[in-house]
Amino acid sequence: MTEQGFKHTMACIEAMKKVLWDEVGLALDCGPGFTLIDAIKLAKACEPLNIMWLEDMITGDYTPYVLAQLYRDVTMSTSTPIHTGEQIYLRQNFKDLIEMQAVRVVGPDPLAVGGIAELKWIAEYADLHGIMMAPHGTADGLIGLAALVQVSATLPRNYIAFEYPTGKPAWWYDIIEGLPDPIVKNGFIDVWDTPGLGVKFNVKAARKYLPDGDKDFFA
Repeated sequence: MTEQGFKHTMACIEAMKKVLWDEVGLALDCGPGFTLIDAIKLAKACEPLNIMWLEDMITGDYTPYVLAQLYRDVTMSTSTPIHTGEQIYLRQNFKDLIEMQAVRVVGPDPLAVGGIAELKWIAEYADLHGIMMAPHGTADGLIGLAALVQVSATLPRNYIAFEYPTGKPAWWYDIIEGLPDPIVKNGFIDVWDTPGLGVKFNVKAARKYLPDGDKDFFA
């Protein structure tokens, strides 16, 4: 990272903090990542700003595995929490991250990690090691959102928050029955108590939104 690039990055982060102040936490996605030296430099510069976490500092969004030793080098060099995990598959591939204390926050995605049972196991194992939990879920759709609501309600005290899809096109409430409206109120989601994931997919309503080439999708 050049000096000019570093100053620009910090100016952007400081501008966001100036707007949010201490009323809304700021977490930053840094994928596809930096070199180790730049990652440490950025994380240390963010220490006075009380960032919630810096995500995907090393391998980023394009690599479905992580280099735990490099993440540990960043984590041990700064008080800024370091986060990763959205593309990791299965609990076994979180083992090094957790046992080596390589990050302060893990973020498995139920779509990528192998489901909500796998995610819950990871959360509990991370909790045993003093590591926080902030699941990913921005591309999981409405059924994935419902799954995250239900599993997050069962997680231990290391749970912080989860990422969720925010598009809210008009057809969301046509094809999925059971979603609260609005879903998020003042930064929180009320956990609904209907059976299972608590939502139902309306196939009949969904058909009208299919493009011509996919009209037989539900046949």
